[in-house]
Amino acid sequence: MNAISNTKVPYICGPLTELTASEQENIKLFYQHIADTCEKKLGVRAFVPHEHYDPIKHVSFTPSDVDNAERHQVCNLTSLLIAVPIAPSWGSGIEVEMANQNKVPVVILCEKKKLENRKISRLLRGNPAVIDILTYTNEQEALEKLEEKLLEIEHK
Repeated sequence: MNAISNTKVPYICGPLTELTASEQENIKLFYQHIADTCEKKLGVRAFVPHEHYDPIKHVSFTPSDVDNAERHQVCNLTSLLIAVPIAPSWGSGIEVEMANQNKVPVVILCEKKKLENRKISRLLRGNPAVIDILTYTNEQEALEKLEEKLLEIEHK
């Protein structure tokens, strides 16, 4: 498995596996931009799961390997979980609950229209770890709002 630092860093979770190939490429870039924004504002780059356990590039990892590694990352090495629910079944609810169980704050970064159309579940929004829901209409706005939130969290 990939060597991962023992420094606590933000963790980005969101869908990947069930998206189309073109959606996967677009969302991977968005996740990478979020990680870069964290590095710019906090001095540490966020952990982006597909960079370590991509289901296409890293097919040799078993489901147990991925669960063990990502569970360790979220539970022990995460300072802030950034949830990006862009698809109806986004597969990251488990990470949000792991964060909750380990007192890791969660920020939900979601498209405004999805929240307005009730496409983001109340169960996710109601998780006790969720400290804020940032809505956006485009990627640039998402990154700007995240920058503001990261600065706010850093100064608490």
